[in-house]
Amino acid sequence: MPAALAAVANQGGVLRAAGVGMSGLLSLTAGTDDAHRTLRAELGPIPIALASDAVTSLVGGIGLGGGAVVSAGTGVVGLGTDFAGRWHRVDGWGHVLGDLGSGSWIGTAGLQAALAAHDGRPGGSAALLVLLRERWGAPELLPREIYTRDDRAGVLASFARDVAAAAHAGDPVAAGIWTRAGIHLADNLGAALADGVPPLATCTGGLFDAGELLLEPLAARFAMIRPDAELRTPLGGSLDGALTLARELLRAPSDFPQQDPYVTVRLNSPEPRGSARRLPTGQGQL
Repeated sequence: MPAALAAVANQGGVLRAAGVGMSGLLSLTAGTDDAHRTLRAELGPIPIALASDAVTSLVGGIGLGGGAVVSAGTGVVGLGTDFAGRWHRVDGWGHVLGDLGSGSWIGTAGLQAALAAHDGRPGGSAALLVLLRERWGAPELLPREIYTRDDRAGVLASFARDVAAAAHAGDPVAAGIWTRAGIHLADNLGAALADGVPPLATCTGGLFDAGELLLEPLAARFAMIRPDAELRTPLGGSLDGALTLARELLRAPSDFPQQDPYVTVRLNSPEPRGSARRLPTGQGQL
């Protein structure tokens, strides 16, 4: 919030509306009221759209016409919607219960393959074992490094870069992990395209920086399971989607889509007109 407000102030803007994409909104919160109260306290009596980051990723990727998105980074969540009555979430269960194909899943699979090589079990990767040792030292130290951390998902996901490096260097086990991740993400998208959701899909998130290593198996699997649907390169990211929501809230507040907890709106509080939070004068608006 301070950074966003400073950016508006530095441009001499007047804050008219806000769109917010929030991770964990669908599974880790007990409702949206507290978040809205915090946003109102920080931003003042302006229209605010609070959405799951899955929603802002979808809007940033393909707009407000509806479709499906899989957003993959440390975790993964899919969402399909027509922005009317149909909303369908897929996965987003966290690294213990789900997040199949995510960075934490890839990192975990890579570490399991490295430990299999250390033990002499089938399916191991000597290349990944070398990378494990470079990052953490002796494999025997790994349980303490992982299980005692509050940020376990992020620590596991950090090894996904090593799995990518090994795959690019020709390790078949590492390449197979990325292939399986792409299949998981395609299955996520296919499930998100539930009945009533327009047959249009996209994918977004930092995990796709891996490029064709992930995109090729994803596209191949998606074409097989959903030949009726179009898989598009995203137009933008989650931040672009949040900005689109803010602009749409200003343009047509009465028609703005709402579905708790996916996206909820609080319009101006009952204060005098013209009470929008004013920053140093200028022409810019956000």
